[in-house]
Formats: sequence, C-alpha cells, structure tokens
Amino acid sequence: MLSAFQRIVSELLELNLKTKDIHPIYDYSYDAEDKTNYVFYAVVKKPQNFSSLKNGAFSWVAFSEVSKLPFVPHSKQDVIVGERVISAKWRADEAKREELYPETTL
Repeated sequence: MLSAFQRIVSELLELNLKTKDIHPIYDYSYDAEDKTNYVFYAVVKKPQNFSSLKNGAFSWVAFSEVSKLPFVPHSKQDVIVGERVISAKWRADEAKREELYPETTL
C-alpha cells in the first residue's frame, strides 16, 4: 500500500515522495463501504504550490483548520489520529536529539 500511496501522490499532486519519508499510521475496515482505509503521513521538506494542477483543488491545511472542512466523520477522525501520531513522533525525535546533543551552559 505504501507504493500505491506514493504513486497516487505523485500522479495527483506531482509530488515525488521518498519511501523513507512515508509513514503508515494505521489501517482499518470501513463497514459502510466494505473497504479498507489506509492512513499515511509523509514528510514534505518543501511544500509545493498546487495552483497549477489540473485534477482538482488541493491545498495545504493546518491541522487546526481540519474541523472546518466538510469531511465525513471517519475521515475527520483519521486526520485527528494522524495529527496525534505525527506529534508523538515529533516529540520522540526531539527527545532523541536532546539526548544526543544536550545543551551546555558555561
């Protein structure tokens, strides 16, 4: 599924992600549609302007703005859980950096 996510993002958003920058969050069956949803996040070092794309409207959105978007409830939940996973990873990465490079005072 990771390669499918990578391909779809590349095709729709013209954004080439490296495999090492794509992180699965979780997957689950959604009974109402009898399908499996896969939730990923990707580290994007340089946000792209999507105004030139022909296949719809895309834009970067802050997590704080998600509640204003017309997502179905399970998709909104995916974003909320995704934000929590991303925040936890960021905090863990920061803690590792602090262990490796503790601040020194003179």
